Amino acid sequence: MISRGVLLALIAISCVASRSFKSNQDLNDGGPTNYDWEMNAVDPNKIREYLIELSKEPHMAGLRRDKELVEWIADNWRTEGLDSVRIQTYSMLHDYPNKDNPNLVRIYNSAEEEVFRSHYKEEGVDDPNFVDAFNAYSKSGTVSGLPVYVNFGSIEDFQQLKASGYDLTGLVCIARYGKVFRGNIAENAANFNCSAAIIFSDPKQVAIEGTEPEHVYPNDFWLPGTGVQRGSLALNDGDPQTPNWPSVENAYRLDSEDVQALLPRIPVQPIGYTDAKEILSRLGGQDAPEDWQGEIPGLVYRIGGVFNSENEGSRLEVMVNNILEEKESSNVVGVLYGSEEPDRYVMLGNHRDAWGFGALDPSSGTAQLMEVVRVLGQKMRQGWRPKRTMIFLSWGSEEYSLMGSREFVEEFQIQLEDRGVAYINTDVCMSGEYLSPASSPTLAHLFKSATKDIWSPAGNESYYEFWKRYEGVPEEEDFEPDVTMSPGAGSDHASFIYLTGVPVIDIMFEHDYKKYPNMNGYPAYHTGFETFRLVDEIYDPEFRMFRACAQLNLRLGLEMADAELLPWRLEKYADVMDAAIINFGLNGVFDKLIELGVPTKHISEAVLRLRKSITAWREYISALDLSNPLTLRTINDQIRGFEKTFLLKSGLPDRKQYRHAVIAPSKFDAYGGSAFPGIGDLLFGIDELGEVDRLARIKELKMHISDLMIVVDRAAKYLQPLPLL
Repeated sequence: MISRGVLLALIAISCVASRSFKSNQDLNDGGPTNYDWEMNAVDPNKIREYLIELSKEPHMAGLRRDKELVEWIADNWRTEGLDSVRIQTYSMLHDYPNKDNPNLVRIYNSAEEEVFRSHYKEEGVDDPNFVDAFNAYSKSGTVSGLPVYVNFGSIEDFQQLKASGYDLTGLVCIARYGKVFRGNIAENAANFNCSAAIIFSDPKQVAIEGTEPEHVYPNDFWLPGTGVQRGSLALNDGDPQTPNWPSVENAYRLDSEDVQALLPRIPVQPIGYTDAKEILSRLGGQDAPEDWQGEIPGLVYRIGGVFNSENEGSRLEVMVNNILEEKESSNVVGVLYGSEEPDRYVMLGNHRDAWGFGALDPSSGTAQLMEVVRVLGQKMRQGWRPKRTMIFLSWGSEEYSLMGSREFVEEFQIQLEDRGVAYINTDVCMSGEYLSPASSPTLAHLFKSATKDIWSPAGNESYYEFWKRYEGVPEEEDFEPDVTMSPGAGSDHASFIYLTGVPVIDIMFEHDYKKYPNMNGYPAYHTGFETFRLVDEIYDPEFRMFRACAQLNLRLGLEMADAELLPWRLEKYADVMDAAIINFGLNGVFDKLIELGVPTKHISEAVLRLRKSITAWREYISALDLSNPLTLRTINDQIRGFEKTFLLKSGLPDRKQYRHAVIAPSKFDAYGGSAFPGIGDLLFGIDELGEVDRLARIKELKMHISDLMIVVDRAAKYLQPLPLL
């Protein structure tokens, strides 16, 4: 343990230390560094041992097993020699199904006889602590109505039904998982006046090779018919009782009436495709469009709105008996102090809580994080320390609404804005061999050099070579990996980038998209079949992809912790903005804005000014003497601060929790992201508004476009030589 006096001494030393340096350009590119020791130190057998412990029991947030894992992780990190390990606990609003009165979907015939009842737990899952099927934060209650099929439940799907003349008022909407966040399905259904919603996993996404026993778990990774995807419906991140402020002791909390205003307005229940067939096979009405057809065997999907003639007079009932409870949930925070800049934080994190056994989500990510800490602990015992402080974070209650990370970021927002360097997130470490990277634009290029150091699945070449060959790039050509540069809000990186402006990386190895283009995520996601056996016998028997995942976390974390000049590429933001401007021209957005009297040229001109400013800044720092540690620190702080220039003080229009004006989640799909999202949000549905509301919306658009111009210009001015404002 480092004492406070020693820590202060480290800070003092960092201000006067002199070092030898490469060229400024080499510094900014990261430069050649040998990571062989760290890559070789990663032990797949250790990762397997961690995963056995993590996934042997269900560990939902706020319950016994999750609390045991908090202590286990903290004790492990202390043993590995981290300088500081603490458990940070928040009391937050959770939601659980009633064990004595499970949620059900039923069909009653015209004689009021029950003819169908849904499964409330997977067949073959016998653990008494495994939670019944539910969607967290669904409105409780019992609703009956006629069923209507709404495809994926996206806003476009509902609009298509409305344009075709369907009035969904009072109907029970049936949607399939696979395109948008489940919370958006619930919100869309309520907005189109559905009385309840049912969400199911379709074989077209989760049982592509067939629903027969030999094709599904436990014989393969595909989902059996009773598998039910659990998950939260919350659209706001964090504790619903404390929106946008931390759930610390004695903080004000909303009363139950105000909380309900933030939660879903209708009952929602998930089911498996075995049960979905029982409902969909009884629907009447028109056949659904071809692209709405799923692959439940022997079924033609119909829109419904009515039962078929054989089931005339029937009704569909949705009964939800969830119970809201305030429960304590903890984060584990481990710190490895930096030797030269202990007040600059490179953070690596993963959430710990699961809807069940969680062998993939999240325990695959937790297991590799444990291995990262073990390797660095071993390296530290050999006399090494990172230049910057590294912080390791095991989040609680992520599955509910990113609660652990959100409350942490809200509580320490000032420190993170002032001291944060970057945050690396790994939720699901692996569900396949193919890297699906996402990051802030400034960090996207780092995957190229990092994957040259980590190992391929077979271990006989670099992952970069394996990846390049998979993408079909000729051997003699360079390969630039495709990185998603708007990382969405589906995991714990969200609050770091969208609230504090700390750049993020999100790591996940997924399935073969060429082979399975319709598959989204992995089939057993949030079901009772997400077990250690699924990983150990089917996905990664030798834990080679776990090894690659831990290596990539180590490699990226060490580069950002030890690089002299932070290797950010600010130009990537100009690229993202240019692409958005081009798309706005191609898809008619600018034409629509001009029609509404909203000027567009000023934001386009601001983007041009930003690119020129970045070019000038590059020339400026190339002439500086970065052998002076104070000059180097000053430039690094300028690099760190660049992302924060895009933050709107009051947040995006009607979405205070997201402050990032350039990249942020789509309003209609929290899993997705988009550039300049506020423009699309404000344009949506504008022609359907009454005149007064329409004029008010146009004013909002003018103000928001003005805000965008201001923040882009602010970024350009921020990069001027430091003596200037």
